[in-house]
Amino acid sequence: MFRILYQLPFLCIALFILVLSQAAPCQANEISVELVWKLGQATWVEIDVEQGDYQLIADKTTRKFPTGSTLRVGWGGWTSVLQINQEEYQVFQGSVELKEKQHGSLRIKTPEGQEAVYRGGLQLNWQDSHWQLINRVDSEDYLKGVVPIEMSNQWAHRGMEALKAQAVAARTFMVKHTENGTKVITDSPDIDQAYAGKFVEGEASAAVEATRGEILVDAQSKQPIEALYSSHSGGYTEDAKNVWGTTDIHNVSHPDPYSEGVGGEVAHWRFIVSAPLLGSTFGVGPIRNIELDKFPSGRVKSVRMEDGFGNSQTVTGRTFVKAFYPFGQPIRTAAFLGSLFEVKTIPPSYNLFDTSGLSGLLRSVASPIVQGRTSSFQKEQGPLLSKILSSSLGTSAESQPFGVFIFEGSGWGHGVGMSQWGAYHMAQLGYTYKDIISFYYSNALVQGM
Repeated sequence: MFRILYQLPFLCIALFILVLSQAAPCQANEISVELVWKLGQATWVEIDVEQGDYQLIADKTTRKFPTGSTLRVGWGGWTSVLQINQEEYQVFQGSVELKEKQHGSLRIKTPEGQEAVYRGGLQLNWQDSHWQLINRVDSEDYLKGVVPIEMSNQWAHRGMEALKAQAVAARTFMVKHTENGTKVITDSPDIDQAYAGKFVEGEASAAVEATRGEILVDAQSKQPIEALYSSHSGGYTEDAKNVWGTTDIHNVSHPDPYSEGVGGEVAHWRFIVSAPLLGSTFGVGPIRNIELDKFPSGRVKSVRMEDGFGNSQTVTGRTFVKAFYPFGQPIRTAAFLGSLFEVKTIPPSYNLFDTSGLSGLLRSVASPIVQGRTSSFQKEQGPLLSKILSSSLGTSAESQPFGVFIFEGSGWGHGVGMSQWGAYHMAQLGYTYKDIISFYYSNALVQGM
């Protein structure tokens, strides 16, 4: 009896260790995020301690750095320099770190006008002619800077369940890509997932708190899945293999009725391009004919173009979209936003001043891209559709008698995994965040870390 009681604590410890060994990997509280989205090429940076207490570590020296302190780092032409508050500039070698001692935040500014506020600490390293900025931040605070920029704080009123689904997906992505805190991820939506720091925190923070510690795991192995998502599926999600070439049982293609009829400009868009501009973009003459090869979802796998001289060019759907995607521009309906599209041809033989049928098309396709139009379409002497270069470039001074192509599409982004607009619509219809996750991810479960 006494021997059994004496051994019981050791048995409990052994069982506890066994349970831990079978659970999903634990995520470290602090992660490292490289700030490349807005600050990736900064050569001069100013950091102000907005809140909290920090330690400044530079050149193997450490000093207190409380609220109100300022650090400036730059490049003096041959070596890195720093200024602490209003002291003289100093030459230094190596890296600089602002280590958080009490929960705080840092305001970062550049001479080019970029400005952001981040919780946690910051490490600065000079490399490749710019400063590498790494934000060391609590993982849940990181998510509070992800969810509202990937979705919107404005969705909290009618779409809190969608924000919760986004929080779980973003947390899963974080866990999957940081390897228990040992790997640096970026703040870039083109590389990892968007992160904008404290500036964007708001109502969406409640979704992060409500799902604290929850991630998506494989139903059998209980390991974190690749929780992918994009803005709008266009009504049909995509198979991961068709985008990245790797089969993923958690991200498979299926109809998505919840993304239909929502999303504004990203739900339905139209892009116009002249036959000569289309051809020159891909190294051939004015295009006469286009053939689309599609995946089962309707997304374009490849585009085959033939010019009037018999030359042809075939490119992938992603390459085609990339050639006309509005990088760095506001999203609008007259833009090329994804690979789920159809194409129409308007040959030069049309009477562009005919008031029947085509004039309505002219009005709808020309009005978003032509400036200086009068209030009465019937009284105009133009613009001729043949003068249009593209939706993004507008018109030319001279007509180009080779026809134009009109691309009509749906959705925005790669379409794999969760559709953010579809999730928002599901939330509005009364579905929970677990319902949303179950609809968009296959063979996966929500589990605490």
